[in-house]
Amino acid sequence: MRIIGVDPGFGRTGIGVVDIVGGKASHVWYSCIETPATDDFSLRLQVLRDGLAEAIAEYKPQAASVEKLFFQSNVKTAINVGMARGVIMLVLADAGLPAVEMTPNEIKQAIAGYGSADKKQMQQMVMRLLSLKEIPKPDDAADALAIAMAGGFVYLTRQRTLRTL
Repeated sequence: MRIIGVDPGFGRTGIGVVDIVGGKASHVWYSCIETPATDDFSLRLQVLRDGLAEAIAEYKPQAASVEKLFFQSNVKTAINVGMARGVIMLVLADAGLPAVEMTPNEIKQAIAGYGSADKKQMQQMVMRLLSLKEIPKPDDAADALAIAMAGGFVYLTRQRTLRTL
């Protein structure tokens, strides 16, 4: 099963694609959609929409995983990330992709086995689990790969559970 993971943002949005076969994840692709702070916000959302739609068209995932907006102390940032996340969810819905939404702590628990794992621990686990030679850069791309793996495992577990009911 091919899963696309998205680490939402409006300045940088990480995207990662993994294949999960027999309980093992393998790296397919990762990138980061970046938009200049000097651009109009609506243009930045448009670039995000188009970039994600292109990745979906090229890599043809069967499901998606997106990090939930957890907590922001800066209200303006939280609103902007929320709007970017809305665009992301709309692109996924337009593509007909089922989406798993997970909090940062759920993702950390699934990947590192510890809900409070730090960024370095997560990056190391992503590198190990995907048999990569180096940590994916930028951080948002590494996060997206973690989101793809965690969400993919949750999605596949849900599918197996539904088949046994």
